[in-house]
Amino acid sequence: MTIGDIWDSYNIPKKFAGSRLDTYNPNHKTQEAAIMRCLNYAKDITNLQQGKGLFLHGPYGTGKTHLVVATVYELIKNNPDLFVRRPGPWDYNDGFRNGMMFTFVSVVDLLVTIREGFNGSDYKKGKAADLLHRVKCDEIVILDDIGAEKPSEWVEEQLYFLIDLRYRMERATIFTTNCSIPKELENQIGERAVSRIFEMTDGIKVDGPDYRKRKLA
Repeated sequence: MTIGDIWDSYNIPKKFAGSRLDTYNPNHKTQEAAIMRCLNYAKDITNLQQGKGLFLHGPYGTGKTHLVVATVYELIKNNPDLFVRRPGPWDYNDGFRNGMMFTFVSVVDLLVTIREGFNGSDYKKGKAADLLHRVKCDEIVILDDIGAEKPSEWVEEQLYFLIDLRYRMERATIFTTNCSIPKELENQIGERAVSRIFEMTDGIKVDGPDYRKRKLA
């Protein structure tokens, strides 16, 4: 099985599915350093075995999502025998697994899906259950743009539950955020969740100008 077969089964959003480390164009010294740290992370499979993730933080438009998706692609490319294709939706039986899996999800989308699943149709309940299962159980998960959601007690509870579970089970999680840390992120998701994130990841600052605005110049 090729890496393309495996990668395609994870259904990464089209915008980011082709992200690679060698196509990231740094425009700031922190971005240059971030590429090297992401490369080093992808070379060391013990990060996954020990549940160690990454936490990329910085302003809008600095390519954090590109970097984290590209990092996981590089990790899978370096260890193709350890990863397997994802089976069809709503198959929760981990007994069928014979390797690692990966999920990418925007935190805003995750929370919307969970909320819709509570009192929604059977389809929406199944969709929420499937996504929750993947976010809880997959060996590596990207939680993209954490802190972008509207803060509430419910949001704080849901995120702490997921982050704490992955922390306790030592499952590698990669986060991105536009929030300043720690205070702004703590205001958005709570001090307990931020404390867990800091312990279970290596932080990488990604600074620089907004590339989206540069395209308009």
